[in-house]
Amino acid sequence: MDKKGERIIGSMFAMNKPKLGDNFELILELANETMRLDVENIQTPLLAFMGEELNNYSISLKINVNEAAAVKHAFTPQDKYDKLKEKNPLIDKLRAKFDLDL
Repeated sequence: MDKKGERIIGSMFAMNKPKLGDNFELILELANETMRLDVENIQTPLLAFMGEELNNYSISLKINVNEAAAVKHAFTPQDKYDKLKEKNPLIDKLRAKFDLDL
């Protein structure tokens, strides 16, 4: 999807890896209703593509909306720094040692 210019759809699948359920059912958990509608709009060509590429026309898609599981994305420099510091607390020592600002 990313290669075809569908960056929003591509990023949804990158952030929320589908799980394989019973009978070739792909289960996709999304953060909100808008994302669900976006995926539903491309569901038919997506399933046709996967069916052809995988030679399996039994694939189906189940979309669950779980707003409680929404990931907080870092937008500001402070948010990005906090997220980085969460992954590696030593980054704060590095920032202090070189007297760096955000």
